[in-house]
Amino acid sequence: MHPQKKNFGLESRDGMIARPAEQEDLEELKEIWKLCFGDEDRYIDFYYQNRDWVKETAVLVQDGRIASMLTMIPVDLVDKYGRIRRASMLFAIATHPDFQNRGYAAQLIEYSNEYLKSRRVFVTLLVPASEDLFRYYRKLGYREGFFVREAILRRAEIEARAAVPDSILALRAVEPAEYNRMRKDRLTGHPRLDYRNEELLFEKRVAVMSGADLFSIETETRDVVGCAYAERMSAEKVIVKELLVPDQYAALALKLLSERKPAEEYIVRTPSFAGRTLGGSIRPFGMIRFNENQDRKAVKASAAADEDSYLGFAFD
Repeated sequence: MHPQKKNFGLESRDGMIARPAEQEDLEELKEIWKLCFGDEDRYIDFYYQNRDWVKETAVLVQDGRIASMLTMIPVDLVDKYGRIRRASMLFAIATHPDFQNRGYAAQLIEYSNEYLKSRRVFVTLLVPASEDLFRYYRKLGYREGFFVREAILRRAEIEARAAVPDSILALRAVEPAEYNRMRKDRLTGHPRLDYRNEELLFEKRVAVMSGADLFSIETETRDVVGCAYAERMSAEKVIVKELLVPDQYAALALKLLSERKPAEEYIVRTPSFAGRTLGGSIRPFGMIRFNENQDRKAVKASAAADEDSYLGFAFD
């Protein structure tokens, strides 16, 4: 589902060209990333060294300069019955400041949806970073389709909630394929997104680089009860991007994570149907667009049909 130069080059009436990225675009893409997302050079270099970005990236070119870019990540949309529909997550959508407020990102999103339709991928999704972006993407045909429960907890709160003896659970760092199996087991019967092992490998590298990891959550007899993905945001803040455990284990699992990765504040995300013992609130997390009538009609019976629909860690 990756773009190929010979069948993805699209030219608009004003001379802009949408095309797949090429190796020589790298420095321009890094510049746009830094200007738009503000990440350090260390992370930007890491990103482009650890992804097959030439195959994943589409760009919009104006007068020989890259004006906008986005990434298309292959994913599977899975409904509560286990039926799978191919989809693509649009990620790292950005426009160089010199070209902003001209509708270029919207044009590139449209080009990408048309390209994906030509490859029989009729569903795209994305994760807006703000309420303003939710409003923006609604105008492009996207709607809220995935939800998350998010709690912000101080370490003292986590300690107070974990009333079960520590010996019941343990954490173990795991490899991506094992994490992916545990993740699918925990989410069986719920509408969700599934990711390739390659994406989990990238996420593990990000987590480890930050000082955290992918974890299995197990009983003292090594029975797996769930899994968690954590990243350290700073010395005082950790984000648990995914916590998948039965509610009776959630507080203790967090306590173990807080002991392994000490911080003052923890942002904790669970599926909307889980994590009730942690408090927090449910909010829209991802948006979805169906590009074929058949898919639009099927949405009520498919993934992304209700608040149970779960996207996961989202590469944010």
